[in-house]
Amino acid sequence: MGISVEGQKCPVCGAYMFDNDDLVFCPECGAPHHRDCYEAIGHCAYKDKHGTSEGYNPEAAQKEAEQKQSQQGNLFGDEPHFEDNTTPCRFCGEPLAKTERVCHRCGRPQMASGTPPFGGPSFAFDPLGGVAPNEQIGDVTADEIKSYVAVNTQRYVPRFKGMKLFKRSSWNWAAFLIPEAWFFYRKMYLPGILVTVLLVITNLFLFPFSDVIAANIPEEARVSFVTLSNYITENFKDFNGLPLYLAIGSIVASLAIRIVLGFFGDKIYLNTVTDGIKTVKSAELDVDTTVETALSRKGGVNSLLGLICLFAFDIIVDLIHLIYIAYI
Repeated sequence: MGISVEGQKCPVCGAYMFDNDDLVFCPECGAPHHRDCYEAIGHCAYKDKHGTSEGYNPEAAQKEAEQKQSQQGNLFGDEPHFEDNTTPCRFCGEPLAKTERVCHRCGRPQMASGTPPFGGPSFAFDPLGGVAPNEQIGDVTADEIKSYVAVNTQRYVPRFKGMKLFKRSSWNWAAFLIPEAWFFYRKMYLPGILVTVLLVITNLFLFPFSDVIAANIPEEARVSFVTLSNYITENFKDFNGLPLYLAIGSIVASLAIRIVLGFFGDKIYLNTVTDGIKTVKSAELDVDTTVETALSRKGGVNSLLGLICLFAFDIIVDLIHLIYIAYI
């Protein structure tokens, strides 16, 4: 492309672009994008405006960028006052030392060239993970989400932004590994109850096989998981029946539930956060209570309940097993 992109913003992530960035140009209208951003949405950001007066105009975009450069003291040009050890903020254009990881003007983290401010690296000292406080994420702002989520906001805020922007799910390891504790920890009590009940039900189908093992496998074979597996493998014909198939079905069902929760846990949480914020904003608050304080009270985390549920799950399953042994 013969036209410089210096001073123009990527239409996807909103960060300034530079000629040495890894860029992609729309083959139809010529609009520049960060390669990561273009590949993330799979098409030009101006796709719906191609052929209209609202579409990308390279000459107009370049003229606007030059005007901004002039107003900001040519921050994106090669003026002598722009030292070799400084670089412009990718969001507001403020000159920064190359060692600075956060802009002292706008407070947003500086990332690798071409990396969008969502889904990429985030820094612990930036609670919004590189997202502007007043940026809309669905029907709420990033700052409102930060107040409601309270803990690990640098992960959830940019993750929620990416989910809304690209209309896709996001993987959550906590929802996959310990969903019975994670939902209660994040104050999603109704989903937590439903998930716990489902996982308890899947564990019930392990009981017949556990009884078969207790009745037919010698103590020395139950020393470790390896010895137990070897014994069952060597004597498979003795265990090949309904209890074994129920146990396999239980394991598969439990894994399937956890995979689904891993994929959709963040989406469930985003819906919970959005609904919670709307509820707080529509309610009448006390004179001495700010919206931020109300959001923190409504949201946040319940660490004690999450910890209790983590251990209570196994206790519940064991109690049900004891009842099963006593009455079945």
